[in-house]
Amino acid sequence: MKKSKVFILDGVKIAMAYIGTVIGAGFATGQEILQFFTKLGYNSIYAILVATLLFILVGLKILLLGNKLSTPSYGKLVDRIFGPVSPLVNIYLALTYLLICAAMFAGAGALLKELFGVPYIIGALFIALTTLIVSLSGIRGILAANGFIVPLIVAFTFIIFIRAMNTKDTSIVANQLSLGEIFPLLRAALSYASFNLILSIGVLAPLGASVRDTRSLYIGSILGGGILGLLMLFSNISMLYYVPVVFNRELPIIAIIEGLGRRFILAYGAIIWLEIFSTAIGNLFSIDTVIRDKLKTKSSLPAIVLSGLSLLLCLFGFSNIVKWFYPALGVLGFVLVGMMFIYS
Repeated sequence: MKKSKVFILDGVKIAMAYIGTVIGAGFATGQEILQFFTKLGYNSIYAILVATLLFILVGLKILLLGNKLSTPSYGKLVDRIFGPVSPLVNIYLALTYLLICAAMFAGAGALLKELFGVPYIIGALFIALTTLIVSLSGIRGILAANGFIVPLIVAFTFIIFIRAMNTKDTSIVANQLSLGEIFPLLRAALSYASFNLILSIGVLAPLGASVRDTRSLYIGSILGGGILGLLMLFSNISMLYYVPVVFNRELPIIAIIEGLGRRFILAYGAIIWLEIFSTAIGNLFSIDTVIRDKLKTKSSLPAIVLSGLSLLLCLFGFSNIVKWFYPALGVLGFVLVGMMFIYS
């Protein structure tokens, strides 16, 4: 392949890894988009545009800093941004990634039990093993997995969007914004983007260091952030067509696709599992790389131990982990976004 085309391919791979790290079970079920955007009504489209811009700009800064520092993990990047308090931030992030990994294992176990009757612990153990294998293969494994998973997610989201468009006659039109509506929209955009950027830093920083041509980083951030924006927009519009029904469903997207038959719903379940998987490998990879970087070791033992700890934590259940630990992510996310714009 000509050198002139290599940076484009690298950029596309970075975009796929970026998307795969951000979207998870919450996005696939529609619950995440519902809680952050759809409940705000038609004007939520403006909030999605702001969140998309943040994904592009902040994602690019993380990639460029990772490239500048040539870091194998997010540790050095955090050290440069947060200075004296960086040890505390690194510890907090490590615990966060561990808990989210546990939440993904719990979610996968619950999903397989509900759809196929697989015992909860067997489902959790299965995703733990597959996540460990892919994470140990490094950046190449992350890129390969998301190169397969993300196109499926994009296609599935588009199918749901078309389904919603074809079954509802109501048109979606954003109303003129009043001053009182602007702040809730901005809060939703900042909260959602910050929440997800804090999860992606562990993958984006090493990705930035993995390429030589910085043009790839611009392509990766613009394409990745842009596609994330489209996925958010499609999912949000789809559910706006089904208001208020979606507010009464644990899995809002089911309200849109339930008329397509059992096979399609099972396919939807498979997509959710893949989204859980993509998030799990990103989080395990993030915490494993920073620990190995700090300990100056190439041993697989940290990843194995972390997988075991995540399995133990997943016994608390997905909803309990989300209820008690997820809200704190947004707080540090706000700080991260602010510091990322200050330090560049």
